[in-house]
Amino acid sequence: MKNTTGTPGQTRSKMDVDISRLEMMRTYLVSLMDASNQEKLMGLSPEVIIPIYNGATRMSPASIFINTGSAEDIAYVREQALELGEEFHLAKANHTCHFDGPNDQGRDTANTKYLAYTDTEISSLQKKEELHAGVVEARNIITDIMKRKEMVISFISRGPVGCPVSDPTLQVTDSFYVTHSEFLLYRMMSPKAFSDDVAKKGYMFINYHSAGRLTETKVSADLNQRRIYMDVERFRSYSSNNQYAGNSIAPKKINHRFANMNNIRNHFGERLDEHMFIAGFEMGDEVVYFGGAYPSGCGKTGTAMTGTHLVGDDLAKIFIEPESGEVRAVNPEKGMFGIIEGVNQQDDPETLKVLEGEGNEVIFSNLLVSEGRPYWNGMGEPFPRKGRNFLGEWSSQAGTLASHKNARFTISLDTLENYDSATEDPAGVKLSGLLFGGRDYTTMPTIVMAHDWMSTVVHGAIIRSATTATEIGADGSEKRSPYANEAFFPGPLAHYINHYKAFGENPAINQDNLPSGFQVNYWLHKSGRGSLAPGEADGLVGEKRDTKVWMRIMALMHQGKVESIWTPIGRIPRYEDLQPLFTEVINKEYSKEIYTKQFSLYVDNLVERIDMSITEFSKEKGMNDAFFRVLSTWRRDLIALKASAGSIVTPDEMIAYVAANQPR
Repeated sequence: MKNTTGTPGQTRSKMDVDISRLEMMRTYLVSLMDASNQEKLMGLSPEVIIPIYNGATRMSPASIFINTGSAEDIAYVREQALELGEEFHLAKANHTCHFDGPNDQGRDTANTKYLAYTDTEISSLQKKEELHAGVVEARNIITDIMKRKEMVISFISRGPVGCPVSDPTLQVTDSFYVTHSEFLLYRMMSPKAFSDDVAKKGYMFINYHSAGRLTETKVSADLNQRRIYMDVERFRSYSSNNQYAGNSIAPKKINHRFANMNNIRNHFGERLDEHMFIAGFEMGDEVVYFGGAYPSGCGKTGTAMTGTHLVGDDLAKIFIEPESGEVRAVNPEKGMFGIIEGVNQQDDPETLKVLEGEGNEVIFSNLLVSEGRPYWNGMGEPFPRKGRNFLGEWSSQAGTLASHKNARFTISLDTLENYDSATEDPAGVKLSGLLFGGRDYTTMPTIVMAHDWMSTVVHGAIIRSATTATEIGADGSEKRSPYANEAFFPGPLAHYINHYKAFGENPAINQDNLPSGFQVNYWLHKSGRGSLAPGEADGLVGEKRDTKVWMRIMALMHQGKVESIWTPIGRIPRYEDLQPLFTEVINKEYSKEIYTKQFSLYVDNLVERIDMSITEFSKEKGMNDAFFRVLSTWRRDLIALKASAGSIVTPDEMIAYVAANQPR
């Protein structure tokens, strides 16, 4: 692979920078700053000054503000976000709202591309553009884009400060809404601390963003020039003419991609960066922490909130602690950018308490506002007759949704009652389980515990999920979603899967500490589990609140405190253990009929999923044979099961089959 810059993402040393040229850079930057910002500049090392200078000379800002994360700096950021109209006050103190444009409401997959050398392989599920051509296009678009605007520079640690796997991240933007959001979501660093971290780790992620020209309503005007380009050779991103946070807040999913590439290139089999929540569940005198991977819009945040110890709701950096051999995880974020649709008192009381409480800092986006109060779909309250949303003036008579399905809220995690102070521990928390799931309406049982690590790898890889409103143009059709991370790893799928396999087999892991693997499926529909009764409406077999029970039964299965039922694809829980948990945890009667619908094996559907997966992954160059051996074993055992027990096998029938055949 070509690499003219050395290690991908590597920074230049001080010796590489000509002193006179460095002084010229400083002189130029100082000319755009007031005295207080000039003083902050003094704490920056040459390798950090260079990308700031490059961005400033390209984008031509009227001035530069250096954000250190201090109380004074953040007060200025909040003030400017309001003064410039990027946010507006709501009735409650510290509550503001931001509107993205009508066509800027989700990740722009069509204009999201990886920039890489011709011979650098990129995932078959992603778009690639040759590095130099892509950089030229991105630079042409951002040239002079900040004229008459202020450039904001922030120094971010993607992870607890001091953690060896945290990523030093430089953000350059002209959006005070983006900067305000990043203050809630990430740990800010001083220029000196950031420069020291970059020198220690030898790399940084560099992000250039501009909202571009704004309309009178303060939304991006030139969406035809919207680009989200990621240079995976040097870990730089160019995001232009957009405001939606999934495209503009680069430390989130853009840099999550860089972290994945960095792992595969430089830490193969040693680290994982996952699209996972991290949440702990008190089980007696032990807290069992899970990482859970679900595609956006599939209930990941809601599931995380069922935990008694919340570390994170979206992303996880997973690594091996060398002395104990434990698999541990940290959250690269310290805040939550959550989907607000469906947040209500019954299902999400903890989240709602923050959103409606006094004094908590909250940024709402793309919902309905009436008389200074926010309203959203599924909140469980009647809407006002009139208001304003991201489309403009709204009326209950118009027949349109009050809020966008991807409307959001941004908060700091420490405002939540179940916040775990371990979130800021550089050592992270010990992971006991990895969960993988998506919107699967017909096929997988609600919970399947993997037989072994390679089965965990396969369960994560074969997720399929209906598309959701988090993506522009989503139509609800089903697509592949390996590890719920498919949109966020640049490299070939085979490399990623082999990396996952190598991680679990790393001899540095004490195998007693290897996390259990689960595939979960909360989205089974009644129509996918037998015919509907006359007049019966289709819908979920279970309820959203059932998640609290599913998490605890998986913790008990991991701990070996309950028996489970062997099936060809993994182990499922017993009704005798679930029924009392439903009563204890959520005070709900749980019938054997519902259990049977949720945990029966629909063999034909499973075999179809396996065949589809074998076909799809056979096209990926460099796949490990062990991956296909797992799928082939599942298929063989399912066919044998069908010959004996039929095409739909209930848990009771599975128990009888195991007793009669005594497999393994």
